[in-house]
Amino acid sequence: MWKGGVITIDRNTFEEHYPKIYNYIYYRVLHRETAEDLTGEVFYKALAFRSSFDERKASYKTWLYTIARNIVVNHCRSRKNELLFDDFEELAANNDVEDIFGLNEDFRRLHELLKTLPEREREVIALRYWGELSYKEIAARTGLNVNSIGPIINRSIVSLRKLWQ
Repeated sequence: MWKGGVITIDRNTFEEHYPKIYNYIYYRVLHRETAEDLTGEVFYKALAFRSSFDERKASYKTWLYTIARNIVVNHCRSRKNELLFDDFEELAANNDVEDIFGLNEDFRRLHELLKTLPEREREVIALRYWGELSYKEIAARTGLNVNSIGPIINRSIVSLRKLWQ
């Protein structure tokens, strides 16, 4: 990963970070193909801009999530008024009613409830549960105090539980 002052993306590094970056992006866009495309873009940009990585400022993982967040934000801005129906069409093609209306309904409900949280809380939740970042990594990524991450997560979960009932 870090060889002679130059960052490289070898197979192990890619395999270690790809699933977590993909999960984080998928949570944000809720569209499989789009998440795959954007995740690929993250690793392309990481390789293309590897000379800008500074391990004194952030860990490699935090740097990747910064790239991922910027790509998601740009993607959402460019598609602000579009709706994606591909996920539902893909599920419907499977003819699995339980899948369409069971787990996916709960997931979509949770996603709608998450939208009621302020952006900062949504970001912290996404980084923690979909990105699997530590409190320290979340703090470095967001600029928040590491001691505030736990309370933000706890308050968010309490709010979500109340809304879920």
